[in-house]
Amino acid sequence: MRVGIGGFRHETNSFSNVVTTIDRFQDLNYEFGQELIDHNTGGVRTPLGGFIDEAAVLGIELAPTFYANATPSGHITPETLKILTSNLVDNMWWQHTRSPLDAIALTLHGAGVSDLSDDIEGYLLEALRERFGNAIPIGVTLDLHANVTKKMVALSDVLMGVKCYPHVDEYENARALLHHLYDHVVNNVPVYQSHVPLPWLLAPGAGVTLSGPAHDVQQLTIRLEAENPELLQATFFHGFPYADISQACVTVVTVAKTQEAADAVASEIAQYAWGRREAFMPVCLSPAEAVDKALEFAKGPIVINESSDNPGGGAPGDGTHLLRELLERNLPDTAFGGFWDPAVVQQAIEAGVGSKITCNLGAKADNLHGEPILLKDAYVKTISDGTYVTKSPMGAGKFTTLGPSVLLQAGNVKIGVSTSRRQTLDCNAFEILGVDYRDMHILGLKSSQHFKAWWTDRAEIVSCDPPGIHCSNLSVFEFKNANTSYFPLQDAQWNI
Repeated sequence: MRVGIGGFRHETNSFSNVVTTIDRFQDLNYEFGQELIDHNTGGVRTPLGGFIDEAAVLGIELAPTFYANATPSGHITPETLKILTSNLVDNMWWQHTRSPLDAIALTLHGAGVSDLSDDIEGYLLEALRERFGNAIPIGVTLDLHANVTKKMVALSDVLMGVKCYPHVDEYENARALLHHLYDHVVNNVPVYQSHVPLPWLLAPGAGVTLSGPAHDVQQLTIRLEAENPELLQATFFHGFPYADISQACVTVVTVAKTQEAADAVASEIAQYAWGRREAFMPVCLSPAEAVDKALEFAKGPIVINESSDNPGGGAPGDGTHLLRELLERNLPDTAFGGFWDPAVVQQAIEAGVGSKITCNLGAKADNLHGEPILLKDAYVKTISDGTYVTKSPMGAGKFTTLGPSVLLQAGNVKIGVSTSRRQTLDCNAFEILGVDYRDMHILGLKSSQHFKAWWTDRAEIVSCDPPGIHCSNLSVFEFKNANTSYFPLQDAQWNI
């Protein structure tokens, strides 16, 4: 069996003023052919790594094509979407002409938006079907925050989302997808899909699956898969409301050996989740309230995450609400990691280690995430190239970078400032600059839930959610396309 693999991923935040151009993909992940294998081999816990390892077990020949990924930001330009689609479709077709493909396995996100199409995954699948027709089965792995559209389901044969948030199961999900494609092609196992959208906009800040209602729904999907021999996969997709498209909503997608089983399980999960929707309402603390709560713990480290300025959801990463509070408190053993401000990094590098600089830090992307902070005589402690190997279960083993980065000392507060936007998943944002998180009492970082995959067992956690384009209070957003009659914006009614 020969399977073409590839994909491109982007989580688009329509409220971001950062337009997503092709160079934003080229700066992060932009890989062709053998590069897909080379960069994801050796136990790397990515979807591509999952494809590679499962193929080795099943004896599948992989045909690597094209893969691209960009840090979440604003709308993808039409030219960029055309280039990404052409790269993937043309390379997939080239592989097919060399030696026929038996199936196609893609890793996509599911919440990508372009001015050319508000459903970039559906746009890609349509382009593949136009080239390949319906004879070759297409399998797709999606992020839990996918806004799953009818087109995505109609144009795919096996569509599977991760179950965990933080997404620690992307690797396993990809392996399962390839296994189902193998059974479908080699063992003639039939596949049918069911798709149930719900009138519900779910903020990521309320969807962690480590505990609470999202955990309960997740466990239901796992139990139903174990109990029903006809069921292959069930996913409760949280959706991504910040994409601001008409199709944005919570959905349930199932894959089964019969249409009856797919429909029945999708209905059961949807009804259970809908019945618990009130339990998903988030608690939003201000930075001051979060610091007060952190100080209730006798010992550290205590992580305070700024959910509303999560670069992993398209926010700029230079919001100053939490950092300003920490600077004003000036508590001993305080550090902030992964703060984005390329101009300040350049100023510090030019000044050199051991010097002092005066600068306006942060709040350069927009005026929603706070005002710039005037740092006077901030001490330049460390300069780093920002490269590291991911420690978090999300992408463990993957080489990445924060770009040139510096550590500034302002009073008792150490501030790690970088040139690349990244949410802080593990301790790397601190360690590359010489800060041992175990020596710190309070650690500030920018993430919504993904950081918990690594930090939960190593620190106490307190979340704050000040104004920002990833804020969990959806009532503050001026949606143009999303359905504002959906829960929780309105008391929506739904019956399957």
